[in-house]
Amino acid sequence: MQTFLTAIISATILSAAPSAHAQQKKDSIPAPSVKQLKTHEVTSTTPPVTMQGGTMIVNVGKSVTAAGSNAWDVVTKSPGVITDNNNNLQLNGKPVTVYLDGRPARLSGEDLKTLLASTAGSNIDKIELMSMPSGKYDAQDGAIINIKMFKPKDLGTNGNMTLTGGFGRYLRTTEGITLNHRSKGVNLYGGYDHNYAQTFTHNTNDRLYTDGYVLTESDYNRENKHTHNLRAGADFDLSKTSSAGVLMKSMFNRRTRLGDNYTTLPDSIFRQGATGTQRLVNPSVNAYFRTASAKNKNELTINADYFNHRKDWDDQFSGQYHAYVTEAPIGSSTHIRNFTESAIDLYSLSADYTQQFKAFKLEAGLKTTFTETDNNMHWETMESGKWENDPSKTNHFIYKENVNAAYAGATKTIKKWTFSAMLRMEHTNAKGNSLTMDQQFSRDYVQLFPSASASYAMSQTDQFSFSYRRSINRFGFDIVNPFITYVNAYSLRQGNPNIKPMLSQAVQATWSHKYQLFTTVAFTRMTDNLSMTFRQDPVTKVQIMSFDNQTNFNLAYANVVWVKPFTPKIRSTFTVTGLYLGINTKLDGIDYKKNSVTAFANIQNSFTLPKGFTAEVNGNLRGPIMAGYAVLKTQGNVDLGLSKAIMKGNGSLKLAAVDIFNTNQMRYKVQYSSINNLGRMNMDTRAVNLTFNYKFGNSNVKAAKARKNSIETESGRTSTQQGF
Repeated sequence: MQTFLTAIISATILSAAPSAHAQQKKDSIPAPSVKQLKTHEVTSTTPPVTMQGGTMIVNVGKSVTAAGSNAWDVVTKSPGVITDNNNNLQLNGKPVTVYLDGRPARLSGEDLKTLLASTAGSNIDKIELMSMPSGKYDAQDGAIINIKMFKPKDLGTNGNMTLTGGFGRYLRTTEGITLNHRSKGVNLYGGYDHNYAQTFTHNTNDRLYTDGYVLTESDYNRENKHTHNLRAGADFDLSKTSSAGVLMKSMFNRRTRLGDNYTTLPDSIFRQGATGTQRLVNPSVNAYFRTASAKNKNELTINADYFNHRKDWDDQFSGQYHAYVTEAPIGSSTHIRNFTESAIDLYSLSADYTQQFKAFKLEAGLKTTFTETDNNMHWETMESGKWENDPSKTNHFIYKENVNAAYAGATKTIKKWTFSAMLRMEHTNAKGNSLTMDQQFSRDYVQLFPSASASYAMSQTDQFSFSYRRSINRFGFDIVNPFITYVNAYSLRQGNPNIKPMLSQAVQATWSHKYQLFTTVAFTRMTDNLSMTFRQDPVTKVQIMSFDNQTNFNLAYANVVWVKPFTPKIRSTFTVTGLYLGINTKLDGIDYKKNSVTAFANIQNSFTLPKGFTAEVNGNLRGPIMAGYAVLKTQGNVDLGLSKAIMKGNGSLKLAAVDIFNTNQMRYKVQYSSINNLGRMNMDTRAVNLTFNYKFGNSNVKAAKARKNSIETESGRTSTQQGF
């Protein structure tokens, strides 16, 4: 009923839009020109992209196409951001940790996509792209994407309501409300979002064998998703110098699916139907205490966190072979099913301290994180009319990890130069135990992660920065689990308990020129880089996808962003990224060397039209890119948007059409040793959305206090599988 009402409301808004009399205010101040920059004139116009130090900031707050999209769509179309076939994000070729308002999202892969897809793009203010985070972030954070939501500003009570109705191939809706109230010494805030989406994916895979055998897989999957996001928090001013607060959040997701698989063999066709239900709940709690002294120029922040992730799903598969020509059934039908429960608990405590001395600024901190994950996968096969346990797939796996960290660093400014250096130490103790397979492993190691940066302000309009960082990537818990996951009769997935963490060292230089030109060049060398691998049985033709480490992996990139205001009413932003990837490793004792050069291009065009309308035309293009042993082929999209303010400026209507040519589809090729796969992932990316946004109450409300969550990247490793 809720989805039906949202669709009716959206349709009513659309029909009433032409009669709305309120008009959006035109920009009264034109975009800065070169002449204005020379006189250092500052205007209120916010360019689409800016650079602060080594951080690129995408200002999406006024984007029409962002308003008609969800947070996942907005993030994946940001400069330098790409996704793999398992919805894992990369920034300029580096693994990503996603933050929300400075706090880790604690999810990755499909679970992260579910969270962001249920978040309205109209609620996003900025996206910060950090290729080189400072040493105070976890060493796990090789690159960070921080999504900053709109925040109220001063005192009072207010709220914001968003309704979005649209369709791709199927219906999708989003409803959300945020509230904020501050009285003397207390700030209360919270919100609720609901997203309903019907989606589909159609994956095809041609597997070419060396003996001329050809096997073609075609998977068509339809899903219905309901996602609910709840958040509630309170901040308390304990004194003039101290404050404390608590924030509680949770996501509830229920997904049902209906799938069909057709596997074409030279002499027969295997048809399999799949049904299933998945439930996900992940509540979290953060409590903090902060005290600061202006007199002593110091600050202490303490965070205590708990994160819980509970996911269970059941799937049933029924298959039958058919003759290739007559389609007559061959043999008996097959029936298998699984019941899986996954539980993850994280506990963390951290303390961060800063002290401003006369000569320099000191930063230091301590952190400890405990994680325990329990995955229990139970598979059954129908035998003689009875369900029997399938020991080849059933597995109970427990993983425990403790990471203790300490960091210290200093920052000093000398005339136009600012220098910063930091050293982080992390001690990791991890134990894995497959109860079913009676396999155990343990790791205990201490590592140092230095970072340093230097910035030079040649003038107000020319800024340079140089940075170095060493980091680590501890892979998702399920990747080290040796259990086998059933995909279809000829495709399986399996973890690898021998996977080692990936280490990387990176250097980067940036230049910002006259608020219009931003350039970045960087080089990263990785050891033990993770890659998806494929192995196949030449007799049964069953292919197992797993993971392995690559010996050496080199990454270099150059990024140029040009913000060009052609007229006060037309402004464009051009982003071009060149990327070099080089692999030198061994696979099954065979040398594997490959180099790849590719480029990304992104253009955003905004137009101020008569009668208060604003329009956008945006596009993305990504060239072929090497991802482990796979090559992702060219991919791109074009988006259109139109907006208009209504209800005396308190409301807005935004109509967006995303991926209008339906070109944002993934195609890939895997070719090495005896493996020769050609794949395509067709997704429901083309959509039209109408968004109504209404702000009510006092427009000047003091924002909730920002806090740094002490559970950082470890909780983001809850993805089920990582991609190429």
